[in-house]
Amino acid sequence: MSAADFYSVHETYVSVKVKARPGTGKDAILGVRGGELLVAVRAVAEKGRANEALARVLSAALGVPRGEVRLKLGGSSPHKVFELPKEAIPALATMEKMT
Repeated sequence: MSAADFYSVHETYVSVKVKARPGTGKDAILGVRGGELLVAVRAVAEKGRANEALARVLSAALGVPRGEVRLKLGGSSPHKVFELPKEAIPALATMEKMT
């Protein structure tokens, strides 16, 4: 499995597989592991707080507006899929090297 397996380019958007680590001491992208982008957030996984924090971290790290980061699958699972605008591709490509 290559690191690029964590995202897929579609006609109008990019889907990104994310493994959430809620309740940690920081908000950060930790790298690519097991075909997913590993993202830590301080927020706890209750009432959508961690999902919102994940969207904020992805928005900031990938340089796309928060309003264009949408949770597609995995609302209550640590394994999620987010949809992002195609403008995120260059930043995602640099994350392929993170292990």
